[in-house]
Amino acid sequence: MTDLTIDAVVIPGDQAERVDYPDDTIWLRAVGHGDIQVADYTSTDRDGPPAHSHPWDEAQIVVEGEVEFLIGDRWQGGGSGTVQLLPRGVAHSVRVPAGTARILQVSVGAPYDGLARDMARLFAAGASLAEIVEVAGQHGVKLG
Repeated sequence: MTDLTIDAVVIPGDQAERVDYPDDTIWLRAVGHGDIQVADYTSTDRDGPPAHSHPWDEAQIVVEGEVEFLIGDRWQGGGSGTVQLLPRGVAHSVRVPAGTARILQVSVGAPYDGLARDMARLFAAGASLAEIVEVAGQHGVKLG
């Protein structure tokens, strides 16, 4: 197992960086303090991103609303308190079938925040799908 580094720190709730996707507001709550990052999503994304994998482990916890998680080729739904655990390299997706959902994401390993910032910039600029796929690939994200 690779050793992980984590800073001993308390981060106040009002210290978060906001990034926006077309159907998501993401608050980067714990970044730059080692190999664990925390993001807080509010989403209305009905389709979710295409199935993808990445070089970091991830846990997603449904805080509010209903969410559907894809692991492999199987969708599984869940409400508040549902947890999805994803080892690095496992293809997955997430969507919100109705209403709004809030998801807390904990990423371990390669930094997630760089991808989140880059994707937000691309969405805001109206980038093409090819540009989005290229930049995601630079962060180790693979489609399918």
